[in-house]
Amino acid sequence: MRILPTIALFFCTLLHLSAQTDDYKQKGNQDIDQDRIESLAFAVLQEFPKVEKDSINALLKKELSRSLAKENAFRYSFDRVKSLSILTLPDSAFRIFNWEVSYLDGSNKYECLLLKKLGSESTLEALQPLDSVFEREELENKQLGKSNWLPALYYKIVPVKSRFQTFYTLLAWDGNDLLTNKKYIEVLWFDKSGETHFGAPIFRDNRAVKSRIIFEFGGQNAMNLNFEEELERISFSHLAPPSSNLEGIYEYYGADITFDAYQWKGNYWQLINEVIPAWADPKGRTETSVSKKTFEKEDVANPNAASKILKESEKMKRVADEKLKEEAEQLKAVPQ
Repeated sequence: MRILPTIALFFCTLLHLSAQTDDYKQKGNQDIDQDRIESLAFAVLQEFPKVEKDSINALLKKELSRSLAKENAFRYSFDRVKSLSILTLPDSAFRIFNWEVSYLDGSNKYECLLLKKLGSESTLEALQPLDSVFEREELENKQLGKSNWLPALYYKIVPVKSRFQTFYTLLAWDGNDLLTNKKYIEVLWFDKSGETHFGAPIFRDNRAVKSRIIFEFGGQNAMNLNFEEELERISFSHLAPPSSNLEGIYEYYGADITFDAYQWKGNYWQLINEVIPAWADPKGRTETSVSKKTFEKEDVANPNAASKILKESEKMKRVADEKLKEEAEQLKAVPQ
């Protein structure tokens, strides 16, 4: 019986959005209607059946595409649109409008509109997802574009410059399926003609060079993948199965106590094994100490020592938080 109130909510949503459209036309408003965009984006997040959800999603893409075709789209804040992922670079080279469409059966898909500048003009591209299945190793080295995009939800852009090219490193999440989730370190770049490209051979370790990095882990597990601005590196949880006989079966993979990172080296991202993440060392593993202990090279190479330091740092944070709470209570007690 749950389907009946869901369908009723769907039709109420359509009526509300239709009324907004009529009002919008009557006013002759030429500005971007971000309230309508937010209403549609919020509706896409609700638990509607597939047919209904696809209808709302089509309305959202149409409305957003119409709005982003306006001259002021690059400068528009979209501050009232909370249900989309909107990423903008300080230099306004491009803007990303990105969202997930999840279905009741556990499947999902992603949408992405890329608004980019070409000289004094701007152009809007609706990225089209891959229509083929590739093995993991092949996909890690495949060059992609706007017509064969690796679908995901972006949450961070890290621009880096090599000698001849600017690369926009993207951190992304993918709900994949009922068994596993994925995270990506992707690369977006534009050639001299302004053509959009995804993937570039700028990720190096001791064994190989890759065009993108793919992480896959159990759907009930979590992993950290973040950019540490103060250290100019991308740190991430090291993933591993609980036993060697489960290697390659990614639904069993999860984060262990260690962290790795990619450090920018001027022309490429270099893998660094077993680092201390910045959140565990407030000063970013410079020549400082946590609990009067300096992070030496042997600490970084020793998982047990690293784990001990992390625990000490977390304990110090708890003590500091408790002290701040006590001071706040004392201030409240002081007569005004």
